[in-house]
Amino acid sequence: MNTSSMIALAAVLAFALTGCDRLKAPDSPSEAPADPATETAELTPGEPDLVVRPQAVENTAGIDWEAARRDMASVPSDQRAQGNFQVESGAAAAPVPVLLPTGIVVPQSAEGGVKFQPMSDGYFATYPGVDYDIVVNGTNEIIGAGDEPHAGVDTEPAFESTASGAQVVFSRYGADYLIEFECKNMTGASPTCITQDEALEIARKLVIAGTR
Repeated sequence: MNTSSMIALAAVLAFALTGCDRLKAPDSPSEAPADPATETAELTPGEPDLVVRPQAVENTAGIDWEAARRDMASVPSDQRAQGNFQVESGAAAAPVPVLLPTGIVVPQSAEGGVKFQPMSDGYFATYPGVDYDIVVNGTNEIIGAGDEPHAGVDTEPAFESTASGAQVVFSRYGADYLIEFECKNMTGASPTCITQDEALEIARKLVIAGTR
């Protein structure tokens, strides 16, 4: 076999091998890509059960009017320091027993003097002073769960310093009371126009001046 024949034979064999490759069965199809939505559903844990909390609402405290009337009957009328205003009792009284301080000296130069104002939920009274003013607040509002009136628990006066002076809070007859001491000549970040003992003494000397 000459050189030309060998070259021709090699070309034929190469063509035949190429044809065999083309006739081979195609590779098995690869797996279809996973659905992203399905993967997310499988990987995302179920939503946790949310705890349903009772809604906070404003309640009206249950007032122990019998105890208030009993205490008021034991206080001599001349000790129910009311200033130049009248505190109503009976059906027209404030919605909480009215507690007011005694022995408070109001300077003659104080503009307007002592003031008393009944409110829909309680009352407030203001006593101007030389070093500080006193504001007494009483309320029957309670923030809590549920919608039924309920009686509060009496608590002892608690003192706390504030940015403007000090305050004393306590509960009595089922109502909440707040006494604020507002300093007039504040110096520094912590006004000291009244001490804790002085503030608590005023709170303990409150007398009942009006009740239903």
